[in-house]
Amino acid sequence: MARGIGLAIAVGLVCALVYLSVLSGGVLGVLLAYVTPLPLVLVGLSRGLRDVAAAAAAGLAVVALAVPGAASAFAVVTVLPALIVVRQALLCRQTPDGTVEWYPPGLLVTWLGLAAAGLMVLATVLAGTPDGGIEAVIRDSVSRFIDEVAPGIPPDSRGLAVKWWTALFPAMLGGAWILMAALNGVLGQWTVTRAGHALRPTPAYSGLDLPPWLLAPLAAAAAVGAGAGGDAGYLARNLAAVLLWPYVFAGLALVHRTLAGRPRMGLLLALFYVTFFAMSGWAWLAVAGLGLVSHWIRPRPRDSGAGQEEE
Repeated sequence: MARGIGLAIAVGLVCALVYLSVLSGGVLGVLLAYVTPLPLVLVGLSRGLRDVAAAAAAGLAVVALAVPGAASAFAVVTVLPALIVVRQALLCRQTPDGTVEWYPPGLLVTWLGLAAAGLMVLATVLAGTPDGGIEAVIRDSVSRFIDEVAPGIPPDSRGLAVKWWTALFPAMLGGAWILMAALNGVLGQWTVTRAGHALRPTPAYSGLDLPPWLLAPLAAAAAVGAGAGGDAGYLARNLAAVLLWPYVFAGLALVHRTLAGRPRMGLLLALFYVTFFAMSGWAWLAVAGLGLVSHWIRPRPRDSGAGQEEE
């Protein structure tokens, strides 16, 4: 046990060093930014929740000692997504016929979406009620950022960029958090499986299915966002955008199912993802729409995910 905890603590130290290198900036920091939770995910998916908790505590202690002001960001950006992914991924139950049923990926990405929405609400509460409202504060920050990174941008293009970035900036951060957590989870599971240390089998991601109740908070946020003004409407619109992310994954799963078994499947998927990332927001919205449609027309067993949706 002591050896296992020692290894977990060592992983936590590595995770903290990776995060601190991101804070230092530079090309390496940018490249490492999206994989800061990976060491924690690796130890969690191969050794369990106890070890990932020890690793997270060690990493948090190092960051708090090195850069005290960065500890809370480390907890949100690195520790929280890793803990959610590991905790949910390792949930399982035994069915009446004796087989083990593992937590489905659809529920996992659902909880990532809800966690991102919760973080957004928490950040709004902590921000209080600044003069002019939260949207005005974000608009000012976005405007300054664009002036710094693209000082020569034409006024029309600058105004359009400020408008769109401001409108969905919280959702962009939340979506990046969800995507980071999901990618690290997939990469972590692939790595520990290849190494022969996985605690659970790799799920069929193309079979990703979402719980029906997810539409309720999405519809509520969209309704409030459409009808309310001020900070409430701004927050609700961004919450709706964040809660669409699980449906993006459902749409991607549909694409994979559709192309499965076709000649040159790899090439077709590569072309799809190039188009997906090139078209950015419009592609995201289209794929989310696919996910919404496929979610409601796809048949599912009556007991699909039963007993696990409460987790």
